Amino acid sequence: EADGEALSSEELEKLTEAGAKGLAGVVFKVTKIADLTDYYSADGVELPTVEQAKEMAKDKEGKEVTTKDGGVVQLENLELGLYYVEEISAPAQITGSVAPFVVSIPMTNAAGNDWIYDVHVYPKNSSTYGQVTLKKEGTFGNESQGALSGVTFVLQREGSDGRWTTVTENNKGETIGTLRTNSEGLITVKDLAPGTYRFVETDVADDTGYILDGATTYEFEITDEGKVKVNGAEISTSPHITAGNEKPDLHKEVKQGNTWSNAADYSKTDEIEYRITVDVPSNVAKLEKFALSDTMTNQTYVSNSLKIYSDATLENEILAGEYSVSEGTSNWSIAFNSKDSESGEITSLLSQYAGKSIYVYFKAKLTDSAVTTAEGNPNDATLEYSNKIIPNPGDGNPNESGTPGTDKIVDKAVVYTFKILVEKVDGKNTNTKLQGVEFDLYKKLADDADGSGVVTNPVNGLTGKYMKVNNESLVTDNQGEVSVHGLENGEYYLVETKTIGDYNLLKGPVRVNINVEYEVTTSKTTTTGADGVTVTTETITSTKYDNTDTTAGVFETTIKNFTGFTLPVTGGMGTLLASFAGILLMAGGAFVFLSSRKRKNA
Repeated sequence: EADGEALSSEELEKLTEAGAKGLAGVVFKVTKIADLTDYYSADGVELPTVEQAKEMAKDKEGKEVTTKDGGVVQLENLELGLYYVEEISAPAQITGSVAPFVVSIPMTNAAGNDWIYDVHVYPKNSSTYGQVTLKKEGTFGNESQGALSGVTFVLQREGSDGRWTTVTENNKGETIGTLRTNSEGLITVKDLAPGTYRFVETDVADDTGYILDGATTYEFEITDEGKVKVNGAEISTSPHITAGNEKPDLHKEVKQGNTWSNAADYSKTDEIEYRITVDVPSNVAKLEKFALSDTMTNQTYVSNSLKIYSDATLENEILAGEYSVSEGTSNWSIAFNSKDSESGEITSLLSQYAGKSIYVYFKAKLTDSAVTTAEGNPNDATLEYSNKIIPNPGDGNPNESGTPGTDKIVDKAVVYTFKILVEKVDGKNTNTKLQGVEFDLYKKLADDADGSGVVTNPVNGLTGKYMKVNNESLVTDNQGEVSVHGLENGEYYLVETKTIGDYNLLKGPVRVNINVEYEVTTSKTTTTGADGVTVTTETITSTKYDNTDTTAGVFETTIKNFTGFTLPVTGGMGTLLASFAGILLMAGGAFVFLSSRKRKNA
């Protein structure tokens, strides 16, 4: 445009093709190649062709101008003459340059009856834009969870200086800003000019517990033809990029016989065996924190019992001597990762097990406070891990200034234990409670049982193999009761070892069968608190705890004792009566003897 105002957007729209847009950033070179006197006079020559104009412009100095917003640039106060205009450069999305052209100032109007001094030129460029799609998927432990929704990204473009800047609009002026995966885990960005781009993850959805990998970027290229290249290879199918998030997993189990499950029953004298399975994420070496701990209820940790294995059968021990266990009476903890405060370097003991599972084994014992109720005695394992990976500073990654938080996974196993309550009463009057009666308790064992404490045929009436439960005699109190708690399911026998007064000692053992049927159903829930900490917790959703012979795991049995015959007691009234009766018998015998002799003599 010469000597005039730029056209309004309405005027420009009327003069341009439907759908055409003003293009900023196009550089033109405008060179005056001749005066008009040689061409518009009566004996003037023919106007030069574009090729001739190009040759005429070679040795002349031109002026470079760049289109601004709306695609407009204006040159004011130009001298009259012929000008050669050529396009020098254009934005990356331009695939067809404008052909050089010649402009005359002034030029004849369309009607041929006047001169135009304000000349408007509308060169057209053709452009190619690209479209890219990213898909986000999740892995929880070692299992794929499919598409992840609600994960946010920003799109950045690499400049000529190698620095990355965030793209806020596509090349049609549409806002890009923050991108979020949809229900299918997809993000699609359209109308991107040729260049090198990258997606950078900035947040994960609440209530998921996935690790935000803020250091990993997903680069791609939009070619001049509008194609997508990833790692130098052209991708023709969608999605063009697949990005993953990881979340570790934790599973706590207790052993019953040869089986591992969520629940078991034990006696308080037993050592309880636990196994914790940890699914280690593949990016564990990038996490500032990865720590495992265990807290027991009504149980004590068996010191130095913890070992780590690479297999579920607990045959191949690993990391022996490489980790430190912080022990408490009813808890322990291990820190697998650490960060150097000066260098910022992260060290992980689990680097070689990234993407694999490890198995932590330990033992515990029930305490005297162990309960017999359906709630049981839980044992909670907790895995704490960094929920964000921070990149090295310096290249414009928006996560550089972030700080990783800590998320948790909590899983539990439950140990049940039971109780036998004995009530000793008078056989004729059950309201009379017998205090001071003593018992032993034996547990029936399998026929092939062996080891310390195993006895065969321990007392009359018990055949087979048994284990004596009590160390000291079980003595009834003033209510006639004695109890033994901390017992597992099984067949037990009470053997009365001492009675009181004139009561007879029980001749045979009394059988008490503990047979509680229990089953725990669990489910995992994940919630994010107001503090931003996401906790994945295994909770008990239902409990089966059935037995008609028990109330809250207590097995009650009433044992009756009866009095026997009253026998003479040395030095008592019974002795005097017996002596008197004996004298009478002796006297009667002598009288009979003497009478028989007199008759014989006569």
